[in-house]
Amino acid sequence: MKSLLCDLDEKTYRNTVVEIRNGILEWGNKNLRDFPWRNTNDPYKIIIAEIMLHRTNADQVKPVYEKFIEEFPDFSSIVRAGSKNIRTEIQPLGLFWRSDLLYLLAEEVVEKYNGTLPLEKKKLMEFPGVGHYIASAILCFGYNRPEPLLDTNTVRVIGRIFGIKITDSSRRSKKFYTIMQDIVACEEPKRLSLSMIDFAALVCTAKDPKHDLCSINNICCFYRTKVT
Repeated sequence: MKSLLCDLDEKTYRNTVVEIRNGILEWGNKNLRDFPWRNTNDPYKIIIAEIMLHRTNADQVKPVYEKFIEEFPDFSSIVRAGSKNIRTEIQPLGLFWRSDLLYLLAEEVVEKYNGTLPLEKKKLMEFPGVGHYIASAILCFGYNRPEPLLDTNTVRVIGRIFGIKITDSSRRSKKFYTIMQDIVACEEPKRLSLSMIDFAALVCTAKDPKHDLCSINNICCFYRTKVT
């Protein structure tokens, strides 16, 4: 696939970024999915959701998440319950390592920060199981900070639009990070990031993407190769 990015001068690139931002936000205004962890600014509830959502469908997570938050409203309640009880609660989701991770995470937050997550990305990434994505998600979804969220889905959207080859390491690519950073540099980074996640899940899908529903196919290199 010919790279569109290589063909753009700085002004055109900036205009393309604005088109992506506006197109994704416009799509999100009509199609954004509603999940309980999206209707909160509480970093505790956000990090619980992100851990549960790892390699797991959001609709499957929802009932388990709602019950978990009701029974364990903060990190201290997880510590008091113990790792075995936590495992029982999230058993329907599989990936049982998550229960141990949640317990270890809660222990550290309680011991080091009196039960409240720090707001510095570097400190967040010192916790077990917290990498760039989860740390960025906490800051973006909890505090509306313009933190780039790179996962398999958002990388796919960026790669297709700009005609950049996507590999297993793209989520750690400086090029993808810079583009995403430019896209979310706006007044609504939380809404934009959620919109891009849903856009990737519902429109720019891994298989059989729905080009006719795409609000930005006019600037998409991938789409251009399909219609020419």
